[in-house]
Amino acid sequence: MKYAKKSAKRANILSEIMSILKSDEIYETIDYRNQSEDKIKQFIYRPLLEKVSEIEQESGVTKKTADAKARKNLLWEGNMKTTVNNVVLFGTQHRPDMVLNIAGVSIAIEIKRGEIGSSIREGVGQSVVYAENYDFCVYLYIDTSKEKKILNSVKGDKEQRVIGQLWNNHNVMFGVV
Repeated sequence: MKYAKKSAKRANILSEIMSILKSDEIYETIDYRNQSEDKIKQFIYRPLLEKVSEIEQESGVTKKTADAKARKNLLWEGNMKTTVNNVVLFGTQHRPDMVLNIAGVSIAIEIKRGEIGSSIREGVGQSVVYAENYDFCVYLYIDTSKEKKILNSVKGDKEQRVIGQLWNNHNVMFGVV
């Protein structure tokens, strides 16, 4: 598979999305350790929508137009008015948590929470699946362990190598909060 080109503009958009997903304001406001993934995604949706509107405004459109484009182009499975389509791979249906179409690229957004390896592996696998069907995937893992063992491990050599390979080989931007 040939993946979408990584331009500076595209990488910046993905970084801005990841920055919002990892925003301290979100995790200082909600009790993310005791909330379901669905509740966390619901809480994340509004700030993400605002960021998408800001990105749209940078292209020179009015705030009103940018807000409308953001609502139209940020699809979330929790919004009854939108549909996030399933992707079929290996005879199984997969669906990202959110899909963003912006600046000519399609971005799958996957959010997982947990404190054990199986939950992080599931998200990595899903992200690679989405990378086959979208230009990019942004995968945020929310570490709910008390000692933040997964968050504290991401600076390790092996972990950095895997994170780099996800980006270089699959167009998956990975982050942990």
